[in-house]
Amino acid sequence: MFMITQRILQICLIILVGFLVSCEDLENELAKDFTTSTSNVMFNLNLTVENNSTDSDTPIAFTVTVTRLDTHVIRQDAQMIGFWSLSSQSIDGETQNISQYPQDIEFYEDNSYSKQVPNTVSGETDYFGGNWIYDKPTHNLTLISQGDTSLIQTTFDYSGAVIPLDGYMMWNYTDAGYSFNETYQKTMEPSTSFDEPFTYIYMDVSGGDISGTTYPDYAEIEAVVENKLDAQFTVTGMFEPGLDFDQGNIAVSLYNELYGTIVVNMQIAIKFLD
Repeated sequence: MFMITQRILQICLIILVGFLVSCEDLENELAKDFTTSTSNVMFNLNLTVENNSTDSDTPIAFTVTVTRLDTHVIRQDAQMIGFWSLSSQSIDGETQNISQYPQDIEFYEDNSYSKQVPNTVSGETDYFGGNWIYDKPTHNLTLISQGDTSLIQTTFDYSGAVIPLDGYMMWNYTDAGYSFNETYQKTMEPSTSFDEPFTYIYMDVSGGDISGTTYPDYAEIEAVVENKLDAQFTVTGMFEPGLDFDQGNIAVSLYNELYGTIVVNMQIAIKFLD
């Protein structure tokens, strides 16, 4: 008799566990129906609504989440790029008068460079050019021009990835047995910014209105997503059903100049009240 009772209890426990698992699976499936998402190389865009069916008197809460999938990396040699003017020069420790021979040098994104050395007395200008390689860990700048290679120890007065306007670059090198120390000032910004472009969220609805968002101007929201993996930016709001509609839709797009546009949307069934 005891064995039979124990067996019945085991069967009941199995049935109960199966029921609970089935309920959990059902709940997960229902949750999936209320969530839609899409991704590009940098971000995942997720739209979740508390329900995809309502009546004309009951608003629906929604959440928009942007998650970073990868980090924005600035090229390690970006410090070099820009237009620089010679600010000071010393040879073997003696300060030189550079007013007669000012020098401008521009480093381009394609790793080419051009150098201009005008003679303020004669009015003539000498032009030089070639290719450059900058190894940030060792601070070594290599200039290659017409088969000649120059190795220059290069440091900056700013530790960031991109040197701001009026920042300084310091050179130390030897040439023909002489020791040179030169300082260049950044006098013109490069044509391209190396910072990650701003990311924007755009929201629109049909069959109703948006209210109660965490950002009042929901038509365009700057999504400030920290530059680290899995960082998130979240917007919440309410979908207010329209009185004369049986169908609504929430559409959300995410735009970044580098990564393009991705879009998600969720349809909402609106029931008429008797």
